[in-house]
Amino acid sequence: MKKPPETWFWSHDIKSTQIDSVVMPGTRLMRLSAYGGTDRPRFAALIYKDAGPERRYALDLDAAALAARLRETGERPVSITAGPAGDGGVRFSVVLETGPGPLSSVHVDLDEAGVRALLDDQHCIADLATYTAGGARRFAVIVEDRTGPSWLFLGVPPAELDARLLELGGALVRLRSYVDAGVPRLAAVAERARATSWAWYADLDADGVARKLEDNDAYPVDLDAMYGPRGGPGAEPPGVRFTVVMYRHR
Repeated sequence: MKKPPETWFWSHDIKSTQIDSVVMPGTRLMRLSAYGGTDRPRFAALIYKDAGPERRYALDLDAAALAARLRETGERPVSITAGPAGDGGVRFSVVLETGPGPLSSVHVDLDEAGVRALLDDQHCIADLATYTAGGARRFAVIVEDRTGPSWLFLGVPPAELDARLLELGGALVRLRSYVDAGVPRLAAVAERARATSWAWYADLDADGVARKLEDNDAYPVDLDAMYGPRGGPGAEPPGVRFTVVMYRHR
């Protein structure tokens, strides 16, 4: 974002049948994040009142259905989230855009090496999601055709991320939290800092997200939710936790 949206809001605990009522006329859906598993599927949403191309969404697509949707409609993917399916597979939900914009493509079922291989001087990661399949860590990635400094972090301990960003002079644009073998990890994308003041947080509950946004007088540029164990010594019981990247209004 080059400037803050006119207005914005975020919501969570959204059923799939409630998304249309959350995205009001005149607003744009920036991101959906699926969580809750097959027993109680829910979404968190980030929504702006902001000018731009029309956006739609598509829910619970397997990899083949997702590829077919993009091929048949020509819609451009801008956001992706992943969750388990009742058959033991993975389903993807995407936010899609029509109209002018950078070329983009979706790549799913990647390991870390596969994600890194997508990046070069002409391509940046617009969004990413992480999940497990067959007991292994996997990633789904949206890649855009555009230049500019961009950095990818995978499997980074939370305590190390700030130091890495400071070395590079980068600011986060995407942040995902996960737990592997009981250890909290982060997957993140950073670009050259576009705001004088920004912050990121992981492992927040919903009240914590609202409090940090208010305390920082900031608007969210990225939001993700996960349900599961928190990991680490003295971990609390499983629950819904959020990651958020925010930029100050001024």
